[in-house]
Amino acid sequence: MKVSVLKNLMLYLMLAVGMAGTAMAQSGRDGIERTPEPTAELEVPLYKSRVLSLPSSIKRISVGSPDIADLLLLRSTELYVLGKDLGTTNVLLWDANDILIAVVSVEVTHDLEGLKKKLHDLMPNEAIEVRAAQRSIVLSGTVSSPTNVTAAVAIAKGYLAEAGTAKETEVFDQSQGGESGEVINLLQVGGAQQVMLEVKVAEISRRELRKFDMQFNALLTSSRWTSGATNGGTTFPGGLIENFTPNDLIIEDKGLFAGLATNDFLINLTLEAAKENGLAKILAEPNLTTLSGQEAKFLSGGEFPIPVPQGNDSVTIEFKEFGVGVGFLPVVLGNGRINMVLNISVSELTNLSNVEVSSDSSSTSFLVPSLSKRSANATVELMDGQTIGIAGLLNENMREVINKFPGLGDIPILGHLFRSQEYVKGETELVILVTPHLAKPIAPNDIKLPTDNFVDPNDADFYLWGRLEGAGGTTSDFGHDLD
Repeated sequence: MKVSVLKNLMLYLMLAVGMAGTAMAQSGRDGIERTPEPTAELEVPLYKSRVLSLPSSIKRISVGSPDIADLLLLRSTELYVLGKDLGTTNVLLWDANDILIAVVSVEVTHDLEGLKKKLHDLMPNEAIEVRAAQRSIVLSGTVSSPTNVTAAVAIAKGYLAEAGTAKETEVFDQSQGGESGEVINLLQVGGAQQVMLEVKVAEISRRELRKFDMQFNALLTSSRWTSGATNGGTTFPGGLIENFTPNDLIIEDKGLFAGLATNDFLINLTLEAAKENGLAKILAEPNLTTLSGQEAKFLSGGEFPIPVPQGNDSVTIEFKEFGVGVGFLPVVLGNGRINMVLNISVSELTNLSNVEVSSDSSSTSFLVPSLSKRSANATVELMDGQTIGIAGLLNENMREVINKFPGLGDIPILGHLFRSQEYVKGETELVILVTPHLAKPIAPNDIKLPTDNFVDPNDADFYLWGRLEGAGGTTSDFGHDLD
């Protein structure tokens, strides 16, 4: 209300001064009557009205475009103006002596005051400026997040709908003409828009192996009979018992063996017993920084070749990546919230399931290693500095195998001669944690690198003391610090 009264007062003063000047400048020295320049400007919201107080009595009025503004002279000193359509026009005012004393420039715009109030009510902390450009609405200023940019444009789009237009664009194209209005988006996103993702992949793997394997072969011959026993495999070339050929007895790691041979009796015995405990620890902490809305990828590892047979006995080589890989797409939403699309993987070469590729036309073979891989794909939303686990695994498996001769393998004590058994148990614990941070650049002097304290060893350090670093070098510190 106070703003409206102040505007009317200013218009009143401008009209008063303009009318006085116009009355003196109606006729030039040559006696030709000229239309004066506008003495005041009036802004009227679409479908709303304004009452303009005039400093003197007016007998007659004229409007340039009745389709834009509708005028009504309430009293000789009050003018009622109604905005009918977007655009500009002018109003000419004559006094009782039919002298043109003033010209008022009228611009009918969108309800900018209502739009400003709505934006302030919904986003009080954002500095958004609103202006009119013919049928379009111009938004400018700086906001804290892309979400608020989208919201501000959507609200302004609703005010465009009042004029029968709902087209939105970020770049104004003058070739489109004035038939349809637009939301000209000049808003900029301020604040920290770089996101650093901190990933922790922690895994503990335990393995227990117990193995008991006994193999033997025995042969007894006499003048009429030949007999024997085996549990390691035997062949009889030509189908004759006399051609008894036992398979090789093998001890893969640790064991005992014995043999006895006489004129008519032969026995060979191997005993393999093993117990193995294994422990593996994996801790990967990759960090990656990128702009909001931009995808970033990181790989620390390598590639291994894979032969791919082609036609005509040709082979091409393809490469497969392995190592610690991170890919993420962050979007800063405002108020410190960060939305992220994550793709995290940790893989390593293993020889458990290797594949050997060979060709019929060549004696060369290729050994393709297998991969042990842990990966996770997820979409999460966190505040700056918060941590969440996107993947976890508790895995326990057990395998026990017993091979025995039916019946004989069940005999107490002596049954061990006729059976082999193996027991394998594994446990795996895995967790993947992610922590996003709004990142800002810092001064180079505030960065500590892992190589800052490294000192090359001299001859005494290397040959005499067996040191890989000189005195005063790094000890147990690793990683990097950002102060």
